[in-house]
Amino acid sequence: MSLLTPWFLAGLGLLSVPIIIHLTHRQRSRVTVFPSLMFLRKLPFKSMNRRRIRHPLLFALRCAAIVLLALAFARPFLDTTEGVEGGSARDVVLLLDVSASLGFGDRWEAALDSARAVLDGLGEGDRVAVASFNEQARERLSLTLDLEAARTVLEGLSPTHLGTRLEAGLQLAGRILAEPEGRVREVALISDFQRTGWEDGDRVRLPDGVSLRAASVAGEAEDDAAANVALAEAALRTADGGRVRLVARLANMGETPVDALPVSLEVGGRTVATRPVDMPPRGTGTVVFEDLALPEGRSRARLTIPGDGLEIDDVFRFVAASETGLRTLILGTSRGAEDPSLFLERALGIGEAPRIEASRAPASGIDAAGLSSIDFVVLNDGDLADAGRAGRLRDWVSAGGGLLIVLGPGARMGRWSAAGQGLLGAEPGPLVDVGEGRRLSWLDYDHPVFELFSTPRSGDFAGARFVRFWRVEPAEGTAVLARFDSGEPALLEHVVGEGRVLVWTSTLDRFWNDLALQPVFLPFVHRLALHATGYREPERWIAAGGVLELGSLVGAGDEGFADGEGEWVLVDPTGDRHQLEIAEGPTWIGFPETGFYQVEARDDAARAVTVAVNPRIAESDLAPVATERVVEAVAGTAPTGATGEGGATVDGEEVPRRAELWWLLLLLAALVLGVESVLANLWTRRRPASALTGA
Repeated sequence: MSLLTPWFLAGLGLLSVPIIIHLTHRQRSRVTVFPSLMFLRKLPFKSMNRRRIRHPLLFALRCAAIVLLALAFARPFLDTTEGVEGGSARDVVLLLDVSASLGFGDRWEAALDSARAVLDGLGEGDRVAVASFNEQARERLSLTLDLEAARTVLEGLSPTHLGTRLEAGLQLAGRILAEPEGRVREVALISDFQRTGWEDGDRVRLPDGVSLRAASVAGEAEDDAAANVALAEAALRTADGGRVRLVARLANMGETPVDALPVSLEVGGRTVATRPVDMPPRGTGTVVFEDLALPEGRSRARLTIPGDGLEIDDVFRFVAASETGLRTLILGTSRGAEDPSLFLERALGIGEAPRIEASRAPASGIDAAGLSSIDFVVLNDGDLADAGRAGRLRDWVSAGGGLLIVLGPGARMGRWSAAGQGLLGAEPGPLVDVGEGRRLSWLDYDHPVFELFSTPRSGDFAGARFVRFWRVEPAEGTAVLARFDSGEPALLEHVVGEGRVLVWTSTLDRFWNDLALQPVFLPFVHRLALHATGYREPERWIAAGGVLELGSLVGAGDEGFADGEGEWVLVDPTGDRHQLEIAEGPTWIGFPETGFYQVEARDDAARAVTVAVNPRIAESDLAPVATERVVEAVAGTAPTGATGEGGATVDGEEVPRRAELWWLLLLLAALVLGVESVLANLWTRRRPASALTGA
């Protein structure tokens, strides 16, 4: 008999509880009060240093209940085997891992050797099915007596560029062997048992009667201790003068340090620069390429490091293109010595993702020509009393612009024109002057502006104190994103045409509040700008196995695409061309391999979009999970039996089964406690007082 959780046997220490109760519990004597004691005989007082157990059966029952409960929680089980006749026919699913990590060292050759050993161990009348898995599982060959066909299928397999998911393979094998059919059923699992591929596997169980034979090709511990470095990420940041700064991040998955590893950057097929990086064991490193000049348009770029045991993660591909950033115009007024736009302008100027280029103009100087090249406008402490000015601003927002209205003392809400109030999206109200100050008590953390601050220790708006703000009444269709503790709106949003308007009812400096002095001010201002403009960081690369929608790649408004007349072709990394079928609704494109893909119009090669695909960084972590843990979780028993080359079991005369006993022990414990309760009530019932003697 074995135990799944033997630490629960520590509960046997509770046996001391009934012993202490039985040996120390004293019953209270019954006291009778008499007016005189002269007629009673005096008896000598006797004391006992030791107590005896009055009800040994109750004591034994209580101890037995504790023992049974401790054993039940320890989860005992019996390993049994179901014997089968010698030479009985078997159904075997050969389940082979084809994830990217099998490309490390000689793992793939070891996996094929183990698979061949399984086939060599099959006898006459045995059937075999071949299945492979990475992130998804696929049945390569149905159950068949043709072992040569299985060998042919094996030779046609190779490691893919996708990640590991043991759960997917085991679920498929269970479905293949779901029907008993009176045959011995086995799964021969061959994998490197990557730990990152077993995160959700504990919930998988094979059907009853199906055994699992596992062969690990992870190799010896000292082999896996060799350094495996992976390129994890590349981030482009636009600097001054159109120059670019590239930040590359690497991960050392091995147990040995890495010193002065050269990292090379290639753009358009030409090596631009090489930088060294040091990394501790199981650590990360960063390489910065400063002051880069990128070609016009979008270029194919790669980061490379010297080859190691796993070559697939030694190259990182991305699309390089310089960005102009968000062009921002601050329309403001002056308060004499104070500059109401100082904090706002400096906050917008800090940051690189994206870079925000801010310029200023007086609030009265709104013209269509000046707005044509602007992405984001801040009307800071100004009014829209002039209907023509408000109309020009509304036309610009309707065409897709992003507007932030900051209501300060110069807003003069009572003078706004009807066009200005329509752009405000609210009914103007009076100025609220609160001496003791107000706090922000409610924020819509599901909104993109505040989503960044939704997690613990990510920023607190409650520290800001507001002494003045404008009271407004939101119009229909205007959403309130933040409120003061008195209930008045602090931040509003509404849509105008293709654009978006945000309204902040107080200042963004130190005049009416101290929000500009809080740590959340800078990220808050950036989130306002990004959301108002609908900015999304360009998709420079995706992970292998990802999908993209054709319309988002080439633009759903492209001529010949929206009406379905255009023909689009996918060129994979090997140069093969695949016709894309455009149907009603979204057209999704899968990218299963690493490398550069190109989506182009068949009749116009100039309309082409490049997609860079890289392996998932989790696949670079080669640390394995214990094979015994997988077998016990999936098949309910530890791996036993003779094994062949590579650890694959070649015999199959006994099918291991596990008989769990915990439920029986819990049932016995309940029965024992029930008997103990009945006897305790009968034996400890208070008896009537006996007559006095010796009077």
